[in-house]
Amino acid sequence: MDKLKLAKVLDMNASYLGIDGILLMENAGKEIALNAASYEKIAVFCGKGNNGGDGLVAARHLSSMGKRVRVYSLKGERTKENQRNFEIIEGLDSIELKYVTDSNQLVEIKGELAEHDCIIEALIGTGINGELRHPVKAIVDTINESESYKISVDYPAIEADLVLSFHLPKIKGAKVASIGIPQEAELNAGPGEVYLAVPKRSGEEHKGVFGRVLTVGGSQDYIGAPLLTAVSALRSGADLSILAAPSSVLERINPDPNLIYVELESENYLNQRDVKKLLEVRFDTLIVGNGLGTNNESADAVKEILKKTEKPVVFDADALKLLRERDLRRYSDGRVILTPHRGEFETLFGEIPESSDVVKEHAEETGTVILLKSPVDVISDGIRVKLNKTGNAGLTVGGTGDVLAGIVGALACNQKTTLFNSASASAFICGLAGDLCMKDKGYCYTATDVIEKIPAAFIYCKEFE
Repeated sequence: MDKLKLAKVLDMNASYLGIDGILLMENAGKEIALNAASYEKIAVFCGKGNNGGDGLVAARHLSSMGKRVRVYSLKGERTKENQRNFEIIEGLDSIELKYVTDSNQLVEIKGELAEHDCIIEALIGTGINGELRHPVKAIVDTINESESYKISVDYPAIEADLVLSFHLPKIKGAKVASIGIPQEAELNAGPGEVYLAVPKRSGEEHKGVFGRVLTVGGSQDYIGAPLLTAVSALRSGADLSILAAPSSVLERINPDPNLIYVELESENYLNQRDVKKLLEVRFDTLIVGNGLGTNNESADAVKEILKKTEKPVVFDADALKLLRERDLRRYSDGRVILTPHRGEFETLFGEIPESSDVVKEHAEETGTVILLKSPVDVISDGIRVKLNKTGNAGLTVGGTGDVLAGIVGALACNQKTTLFNSASASAFICGLAGDLCMKDKGYCYTATDVIEKIPAAFIYCKEFE
């Protein structure tokens, strides 16, 4: 993953864990000040974002050490944390504050920088995108011409003597300082994973851009499960949700006008003859298994789907009882997500998943992403492990696993993220939707109640951006 995106994820997840951005900014600013403490006259260039806020905090700490500090600030709308620290700086007589609004000011600033033995650059940080514009470009050129010691914060816009990064290095050679982001921000799924999994919308897109999900399920024994999955996929942002099922299933369900239906040739159970028709349907992600039953003919069909489908496939519920580990090892090719509960995991792999290491081992051996549904969900692609702690005991109600499969299918349509991240984000969203249900209804809620809370769960995550 891009280190700048990872930094964003960690900040969001830390905030979700209760560690406010203003606290992280305070810690970052103090670390900057400590690295500049051997100098007496210090110029700090601050932008309008959180990177600039780090610089403002550093200026305050340096002033408290008795240093002579001058802040050069850009004008404009600031982030909440930046604004709060800027107002503090405005009220301090011990720090000289100047605005930089025009490149013509740089002649005067160049002369002033000759009086300083250290320059701290906190102009843009992770917000750098494309060519620098004036007056920032002129500021950068002026700083680069100075012979003072130069410190750049997090991600350099200048030719720095020291680049100070927080929690993890953003560029090679950066010095890394801890600012109090806990290990759980990286280990546990949170709003950051959802940020990565949900595709960005510009408003110029057309129907289908955000995913076509095909759910294959249902049998003469179970008709509701695939419907829950297909509706869940729509609620999770997919543009089109298609439900393919045997004819007897489609005859008995209450049709949802938001879905597209494909009637298979089989009457009661999916069979191998249906696979050709399924693969002719246009889709971005395939979900197989919800309400499918465990008929022997269906087992052959599931194996055929695994062998022939080139798009991401989510195998859930009954499909997990029909698959064989040897077939996954042979055919999965990094495009398969498995969503077993503990019993289904044991049936498929022959052992109880007593630890996350067991999940990771089987994900590695089969080349799949495994999302183990448990009180603490475990997600692994064989390389990484993510835990999810959202959810509650009410999610034991029937159908919530089908809901999760639909969320996974929808998020797996996004080709700009990994299937591992899609699965991690889906576990977080499904559990969060269940938590929102519990607030309203206690433990007396249903799978359809969870579906209705999915949009609210996404909106909640958006607040951490």
